[in-house]
Amino acid sequence: IGAFDEQAARYHTEVYKKKRAAFIQVLDGELHAVFLNQVKNALTLAAETFANQGQRALEEEDVEPTNKGFNEIVGAVRRQVTKRFNATVEALTIPEASWTFASEITQLDMMLEATTAKLRKAEMERVVQKIRRETRDLITETISDHLSNPDDGMWAGVMAGFDSACVRADAQMVERMNAAGVETSARPLLGRKLHQALWEDVVEALREEVADQMVLLKLRTALEDRFRYDEAGLPRVWRPSDDIDSQFAAARSAAQSLLPMFSKIDIRESIKLRNPSEFFPSGFDFTRTLVLISPARGREVGKRFGREADALYLEAKRSMVATQSQIPVWMIALVVFLGWNEAMTIIFNPLYLVLVVMLGGTAFVIHNLGLWGPVMRAANGAMGVANDRVHNLLVEAVNRTEPAAAPATLKNRRVNGSGSGGLARKGSSRQLRRDGSGVSRSGSS
Repeated sequence: IGAFDEQAARYHTEVYKKKRAAFIQVLDGELHAVFLNQVKNALTLAAETFANQGQRALEEEDVEPTNKGFNEIVGAVRRQVTKRFNATVEALTIPEASWTFASEITQLDMMLEATTAKLRKAEMERVVQKIRRETRDLITETISDHLSNPDDGMWAGVMAGFDSACVRADAQMVERMNAAGVETSARPLLGRKLHQALWEDVVEALREEVADQMVLLKLRTALEDRFRYDEAGLPRVWRPSDDIDSQFAAARSAAQSLLPMFSKIDIRESIKLRNPSEFFPSGFDFTRTLVLISPARGREVGKRFGREADALYLEAKRSMVATQSQIPVWMIALVVFLGWNEAMTIIFNPLYLVLVVMLGGTAFVIHNLGLWGPVMRAANGAMGVANDRVHNLLVEAVNRTEPAAAPATLKNRRVNGSGSGGLARKGSSRQLRRDGSGVSRSGSS
């Protein structure tokens, strides 16, 4: 404007004023457009900065708690962002211009409020997951304890543990919602979502406990507790006079009665689940989660348990040992009659007596110390060493005799060959002399 005034002052006053007003209007429009563009960029940057810094501050609070609530943490970040935005906009404003940024401040507040709502929602989801993790271990331990010792009060104990866990989780949830400034209208829905998460953890833990192998193990344990042990918890030793069939039938029937108990969750003893429609969110199929073992799967598990129970029964039948209180008198008399002479020989012979006493004492000490295993291993080792030694001696003896026999055989062959050759040579010389004398006589004649 100063440059315009300096160059346009030489023109007519009215023309100058009119042109100056038009120039200022054009310049104001151009600068206002630039101003609005920069303010919009500042709004976007402020909203992104608030979301990122707010999220980071909440995560740091989870890692290192400082006992600050959601409103305090997010409010501090919001004040910093608003202050930085105001400073930016004020720096963009031209003093002579009639621009205002009240609408941009209102727009920023709306954007920060929407971001705060998103952060609050994400924070509540993290709170639900955190409470869920803290409660899952307690619920899982309670379920494992009650299902490992099944009885008529099994489901009552499981439901009591679930109710107490819900009470504890609800108290933590209310405290965190108060700190986050959650609206009253949104609190029931958050509580129902938490209840749904806790119940899903309960169902998951129960399904793990009633897997096929786990159910078979529980049924077999119940059968063995009733069949192999008496009321005092002592192992039973079956005798031929015992009614093992009726005992086994009763134990098997009691064990099989546990299978329907494991098949479905009994919620009659639960206080929290008396009205599931108010306890869980709408649309949650609560009835479907109550069935743990389907009828088809239950029949298959029952068949497998029946086969294992029959194997246990046959094992007990085969291990049955007849026991008597005393040895018959006739057996004692027969042993004394047949072994009288041998007993007298051992008793009245000092050598035999000392030998029997030494062997008996050694066997008594080994038996009381439980050393039969090491003794047998040592004996087997000594026998193996002796066997190897005898085998090596026999091999050496055979190797020494075979080379001596070979030269003798060769010598015999040479003697036999030389004798036959000499006889042949003697016979041929005699024939030559005989032939020579004949030739001489014929010549003289």
